[in-house]
Amino acid sequence: MNYRYSRNYNPPAPIIEVTFLNVTENLKTESLPAFIDTGADGTIVPIEFLLQIEAPDTEKTIIRSPWGEEHEVSLFLVNIQLADLTIQEIEVVGDEISNEIILGRDVLNRLSVLLNGPEELISVST
Repeated sequence: MNYRYSRNYNPPAPIIEVTFLNVTENLKTESLPAFIDTGADGTIVPIEFLLQIEAPDTEKTIIRSPWGEEHEVSLFLVNIQLADLTIQEIEVVGDEISNEIILGRDVLNRLSVLLNGPEELISVST
């Protein structure tokens, strides 16, 4: 699968379309833009999308921002779909503040991802 970098950022950013699915029910979000972040340990999803698909919450934990601030958050279990690929049972952080999806290494490490900055092209495969 190939995606173009988003020019809504300066400099252009690697954004791909993802869909979140409930792991047991037939509920899913619409296709949503997600920011590829190789520096993020985990995937962060606005809580509104997780509540929309009734994703089960698994536990509360503490995360630390890049600036060292700690926040208590809830983790939710979801499947993540990228075009014809589905990544099963990923625990994601439910974000109550931001409206941006961050795909972290918990997802990226299950894929082959090539970021071609000069061409502003993203290639994703398994």
